[in-house]
Parts: sequence; structure tokens; C-alpha cells
Amino acid sequence: MQDAFLASLVYIESMGPFIFSMCQKPIVGLAMASAALCDFPSLIKDVHVKLDEAGTVVTTEVEVPVDLSYFLLLEMSNPAGDSLNKQEVAILGERRLEDCGDTSDLDKVPKKDRASYGRPMAFKVEVRHKPDNALVHSRLVNTLCVASKWANQRSRNLGNIALTRGSYSIRIENVAAQAGLENLSANLALMPAIERPLTAQR
Repeated sequence: MQDAFLASLVYIESMGPFIFSMCQKPIVGLAMASAALCDFPSLIKDVHVKLDEAGTVVTTEVEVPVDLSYFLLLEMSNPAGDSLNKQEVAILGERRLEDCGDTSDLDKVPKKDRASYGRPMAFKVEVRHKPDNALVHSRLVNTLCVASKWANQRSRNLGNIALTRGSYSIRIENVAAQAGLENLSANLALMPAIERPLTAQR
């Protein structure tokens, strides 16, 4: 019975308001998560950002399935899967975003802590609602610290953006050339900014 129910959900829709709400329920959500029905993948895939040239612009279109706040992330990783070298770690930083405070100005950070924040990296972010081209988000983001970190990867948060269901265009401009990251691949990701991951019940 349970297997039939889960199978029927696959045919109803992929991640959307109904599936999302079911994934939040204690018992049903656990069963759905175990069947990988609660995975919420990035809404942006294979959008590369050039870090070594100032003024480079990338644009992409996304379809938002659920009314939520979303993290717009810049993920930088070694394409060969090797660990980041010392220079790359020093540039991108070690300190997690939640331990970074509200500052985006490195001059306001105590000198003894500055190394862990990494190098400031600035980007212009613009999000428009596609049907009417209405501007829903526009900001110059001066990033510090990392939103996530692994041996071969770091990410910077370009914004927490509230979006309703629908189609959007996203424009990212790299404000300054970032020397020392030439061996890394940089790609955009758009992930749900929820306190508890949908798969946390597994």
C-alpha cells in the first residue's frame, strides 16, 4: 500500500507545493524521504561563472516550483575532484557564513580573525519575473565567508531571495577579477533556504 502511494506521487508531479507539503509531515515525510521523493535539487544547473575577468555577465532562466526563500550560491570546486590548495582555501576562506556575523566589510573584522573570512568577492545580482519583466531583486553583494565547504569545494552566498512559483531570469555580474582561482570551476546554484533539509528525516 505504502509503495503504491509513493509510486503514485511520482506520477502526480516532481517537487511542487503538494510534494513539498507532504515531505514536511512526520510519518509520510519519512517514507517519502526514504524513497528519495523529497530531494530538492538545485534549480540552476551547468551555469558557469568566469572569475578571472571583471565585468563578465551570465544570465539564466529558472522555474520556481514552490513559494520559498532560496539561497543563490556560487559553488567553486576543483573539476578533477582534488582538494583545494592552500592558496585557494586562503582566498575563499574557512569560516562558515553563520559564524561570519552581519558584516560584509573586512575592515570591521578583528585582524586576528580576518584570514578565516577569505577575500571579499563582489557580484551584482538581478532577478526578474519573466512574464512581466518585473524586477524582484537587485543588489551588489560583497561576499565573505563560505556557505558550505568540503575538501574540494567552497561556496559563497549571493543572496537569500524570496520567490513565488513562476518563471524568472537571473543575471550575475562578476565585479572584479579574482586571481588565484584559475584552476577552479565556478557554477551557480539555487537551493531552498529552509531550516531543516527535506531529507534530514532519513
